[in-house]
Amino acid sequence: MHRAASAAEAAAHLWGCRVVDAEFMYRPRPVHGPTRAVFDGALHSRLSALSAEDGVLWMADSPATLDSLLPLMRAFPHLRQAAALVNPVRWSGDAGDTPHRFCWSDASTWVRLATTDRWARIDFALAVGAALGACWLAMPAHDAVWGRGLLEALMRFALRHARGSMAAAVSPYAPQPHGLMDGAGIPRDVVDVLNAAFERDSLLRWRIWRDQVQGFWGKMALMPCVQCDLVRTHANQTTLEDDLQIDRVLREQGFQARAWWAADTRLYRQVLPVFDRAGVRTVIERTLHYSLNVPGAGVGGSMLNAPRDRWLRWRSHLSPRFARACHEADGLIAECSAEIAERLQTHGASWVDWGAFRHVVRVGDPSVEVWRRDGL
Repeated sequence: MHRAASAAEAAAHLWGCRVVDAEFMYRPRPVHGPTRAVFDGALHSRLSALSAEDGVLWMADSPATLDSLLPLMRAFPHLRQAAALVNPVRWSGDAGDTPHRFCWSDASTWVRLATTDRWARIDFALAVGAALGACWLAMPAHDAVWGRGLLEALMRFALRHARGSMAAAVSPYAPQPHGLMDGAGIPRDVVDVLNAAFERDSLLRWRIWRDQVQGFWGKMALMPCVQCDLVRTHANQTTLEDDLQIDRVLREQGFQARAWWAADTRLYRQVLPVFDRAGVRTVIERTLHYSLNVPGAGVGGSMLNAPRDRWLRWRSHLSPRFARACHEADGLIAECSAEIAERLQTHGASWVDWGAFRHVVRVGDPSVEVWRRDGL
């Protein structure tokens, strides 16, 4: 594994790769237990799906995180691997007094940052991709589980949907977005509630085929590296929902962004390290905040608050298990929505913690404020 000081140096080490898997590592590898089992299982699946022609770009928050990943890196010596420390920089203008106005604890210790940590790593990955040119850039989330043959299937789909000589940027979408992992101990009913929360449209497969949905998703995306520079140049990197922003730029620049229905869960699925009601609630709370910057949408603008269509309502009448999952999911969504609505009424904004960062979102404002306690 080569430790690079810049995107150019990382690109030089990865030159000639067919696919570069950009891994976003915001904290050290979990130490033990079910959380490690999920993390290791998902990451191992992605590395196993790569060939000797491929490479890995590790972007981490700290040397400790990179050191914790060394056993997994060494398990794949045939892959070319480059690593870099990538974090958001401080906000350069007037940071404002948000921590004091919103009465956060230790208000004077909070530092405002220019972007989310995810945007900082996306920007670095795009810079590496732009320098490589003739290859593919994959950007998976931690919960993306790949099967052997996934990348090849996505490439074929991307070429089928090329515009002129330019292949499409593509993302897989699993019929049941969240799944299980052997040995991780994730309760089946927890996965049922997660899926019930996000399952709102029984015609989604048809809409994906018709290209009537977002095509580039942050859970997993594969894009031709020749698109990276334009995306990096034109994307608004102050937004929270980075995948929607990238999808917009790709389409505005004349590229194709297409979703691929991943019917075979052996090829692709998502497995979150969520083991109880509190974990499901955290996922829902974060998702609800994505919609707040949509003008006029408010809390009700999230996909989670969209009513299920009649076929899913009919299914809930036939399946007590699905009905229980829907009831639990809707209760959690209502709880989180009420808390967000109260914050909006009191402060004119809401915020959600993600890793070491706090994200402040306002209705109709496309930009998110990112804060972190100094020294953390």
